[in-house]
Amino acid sequence: MAAVIIKAEKRTDSRLAARCAGIASAGAAAIHLAVAPMHWEHWLPSGVFFVSIGLLQLVWVFLVWSRPTALVLAIGIMANAGAVALWVQSRTAGAPFGPAAGQPEAVDAAGICVLLLQCYVVMGATWAWVRRSRAEQVSGLGRALVLLGANAVMVAAVIAGLASSLNGHSHHPQGPAQAEDEHQVTHDAPVQGHQHPSESVGLPREEAMTGPATAPAPINPGLPMVESRLETDGHHDHAH
Repeated sequence: MAAVIIKAEKRTDSRLAARCAGIASAGAAAIHLAVAPMHWEHWLPSGVFFVSIGLLQLVWVFLVWSRPTALVLAIGIMANAGAVALWVQSRTAGAPFGPAAGQPEAVDAAGICVLLLQCYVVMGATWAWVRRSRAEQVSGLGRALVLLGANAVMVAAVIAGLASSLNGHSHHPQGPAQAEDEHQVTHDAPVQGHQHPSESVGLPREEAMTGPATAPAPINPGLPMVESRLETDGHHDHAH
């Protein structure tokens, strides 16, 4: 008799709503744990927070799936509602603490997927809590279809969120030290079309440093060519 009662309780709309909330919580936990190392690199407390909220959501899945008591449902509602409120604040007014405190963060697909999954957790857990005293029976086919749809939505949200987070991390700007090194290398490298004057193209290094050889002094333009030649011959005769 007890086994029949337990089996009947598992097929109520309250129990079904609790399990759908658990499925959504599993998806949110997967995304939180996947992006935790990225946040860990930027700021250690941020990575710890993502690991903590992910583990809490994962543990809550097993609790709400096996025994959805009022306390378990209340914990799921408060934890996910708090995470949703923190996400909204960080995207509008900025995080209340941390190195980027007061600076609104960019809205990405991963954050939206987690936000939707956590909203589903709040709605499912609230429905299960409200309907505990007046739950109605759900057919086996209807229950299977609802759970199948919940799993499909969760998987799609997780795939989209992880793809967005990995793509965003691959294009993430470098840290300050790497950016400074890259700037130094770029500054020291010669720019094409703007060579240093001492490194002229086609000239040896010595000639580029000292300049071109001095040209011979021109013959005095005021004297005729004949006189110039006579003077030159006269110098040769004296030499002999």
